[in-house]
Amino acid sequence: FYFKIGACRNGDQCNRLHNRPTMSQTLLLSHMYPNTPESLALANDEPWDDDMYDRAQQHLEAFYVEVFLELANYGEIEDLVVVDNLCDHMIGNVYVKYYHEEDAERALMKLTGRFYSGKLIQAEYTTVSDFREARCRAFHETRCNRGAYCNFMHIKHIPRAIKRRVVREMYDDHPEYLGQTKKEGKEKRKDKDKDKDKDRRKDRDDGERGRSRSRRRDKEKKEKDRDDGPSARQTSEERRAMIASWNAERDGDGVVA
Repeated sequence: FYFKIGACRNGDQCNRLHNRPTMSQTLLLSHMYPNTPESLALANDEPWDDDMYDRAQQHLEAFYVEVFLELANYGEIEDLVVVDNLCDHMIGNVYVKYYHEEDAERALMKLTGRFYSGKLIQAEYTTVSDFREARCRAFHETRCNRGAYCNFMHIKHIPRAIKRRVVREMYDDHPEYLGQTKKEGKEKRKDKDKDKDKDRRKDRDDGERGRSRSRRRDKEKKEKDRDDGPSARQTSEERRAMIASWNAERDGDGVVA
């Protein structure tokens, strides 16, 4: 669980080894989201109405926009999630994933010693790299039987319109991020093209070597067939001369001195 969600219910007292990363693209901001009574009731499957849901959602969306744009000052953000779990080691946890490790490092340095909503921000590197692997599939697809005390992430819902808006504002405030993304995309495409050219050259060279070997084998086979083939047909005079030679040798061997 620690490797997937970056948190353990036993904390430092756990008897299992928790390898804390020294560098990562993702930061864990422990217990940063201040859950309202409405959000706690919703997470705990208590009775609720539309007004309660609207208040909880408005508070969450305001928090998401504020924190996203503040964290975007340190680097280009790939994703930001807030969990809905209520267990002690996960309640209020916020995860932010940057595109670059150096941006996450800068954010960690800048957040150290800062406060949010009257509480000290507890920021650290986390092992989480894929939120899809860390989330509870039952919660997001149907219903989780463990409820809010599940050890996998129950990610709070943020409308796509809100996500698109904050991303657009991030690039408006920091156009240099967009340039970095385009530059990296071009470099990746350039590297991919180089690999394709290299593969084509290799295939061409392999084909030429294969054809050369085939031509050499054909030539050797022809030479062998020519050497091993039947000798040329003798004429009648040659056959008679050869028979006469055999007879002379036989008669000579039979003569007694």
